[in-house]
Amino acid sequence: MTQVVVGVGARLRYDGRVWTLAVLEGARATLVSDEGASAVVLLPYLFADPSFEVEGGPAPARVPPFGLLEALPVDVRERALAWQRHVREVETGFPDAVGQGAPREQFDPATRSLVQRERAKAEELTAAGWAASAATVRRMRARYRSEGLWGLVDGRAARERSAVG
Repeated sequence: MTQVVVGVGARLRYDGRVWTLAVLEGARATLVSDEGASAVVLLPYLFADPSFEVEGGPAPARVPPFGLLEALPVDVRERALAWQRHVREVETGFPDAVGQGAPREQFDPATRSLVQRERAKAEELTAAGWAASAATVRRMRARYRSEGLWGLVDGRAARERSAVG
């Protein structure tokens, strides 16, 4: 008999769908489908279901931090969302996903290299009072690519606090 360890990020088949195990909390599992549906299932029920199986292959690189963004302080969440707009503008020329109109000149991918756009963003952020170098902008871009919006959250605000201090 082969033993399989199931953890956060595992891909599962259950109830006719493929799910990603997003949260393990006690005997409960929160599952998220690729379509964005979610389900909370008791583990004994999940494991006993005849349709349950663990998908082969590696777990996806990124599991969304299901519900955690809303639990952050408002200023931390707003800063992460602001970084998201800045990163998008450096990468696409547009600060939002819609991309209407023309990009600002210093962030136009058709006329500026990525390095130039990173430098321009660092200068803009520094002028606005943020301590941001081109290396910081590059690092935030990498974090956004690998972890999504959660990668732009200040890690100090996301750390679990000890109950005893």
